[in-house]
Amino acid sequence: MSDYIHSIPGRLRIRSAQLKRNTCQAKDLGALLKAMAGVHKTELNQKAGSLVVYYNPEQLAADDILYQAHKAGCLEQIISKARTTQLVSKAGTMLGQAIFGTVVKKSLELSMSSLLKTALR
Repeated sequence: MSDYIHSIPGRLRIRSAQLKRNTCQAKDLGALLKAMAGVHKTELNQKAGSLVVYYNPEQLAADDILYQAHKAGCLEQIISKARTTQLVSKAGTMLGQAIFGTVVKKSLELSMSSLLKTALR
């Protein structure tokens, strides 16, 4: 099962093996989130490991809901995967920028060298 979070204003879906296996007391999480100001309804499908939260985006942000789910211990696997993905992505971006910078620098050096040779002839 792949874990993921999908959010559009007013609706947040969390899918996690932790919800499926009830390792984070998923039913308690639903009740906890329902008690938050701005949350209209929660739908837990424990067989699928999915929790959908309907909320008022003017009162509450998806990040607030995710924070509460994290505090309840229901996002540990998702967050660790996201951090790993972010770190790999960031490392790839930095490597790409370094290579691009080196290529540009070399190209400029060669261009300047060619211009100087042409000008000195």
